[in-house]
Amino acid sequence: MLKLLLRNATTSPGKVLAVCLVLYLASMSFFVGIFVAVLAVRFFIQTMKKKAKELEAADAEAARSEAARPVVPAAPVAAAMPEESVSPAPVRQYAKSAVVIPFRTGTR
Repeated sequence: MLKLLLRNATTSPGKVLAVCLVLYLASMSFFVGIFVAVLAVRFFIQTMKKKAKELEAADAEAARSEAARPVVPAAPVAAAMPEESVSPAPVRQYAKSAVVIPFRTGTR
């Protein structure tokens, strides 16, 4: 019910009024505030449980597809390339300035 109330709440003036009224009552009454807090916590917990189940299902599906894929041995990459063709990258040499001019700040 909370999801239905808050979905597209800004597009409907009636839903905006209902949300504002509930928040106003929650701010004025201690019991209504506790009730709204309990509903929000319950909604959050249910959403997290649903997301956890979806993630577990996705992991199980990935494990099943991984197990169904045939194992192909990987060819060694180092054996494919001769050692002469592999050379380290050259170290960059940065030019040094011959003249250093101090900043003129106007004070000495």
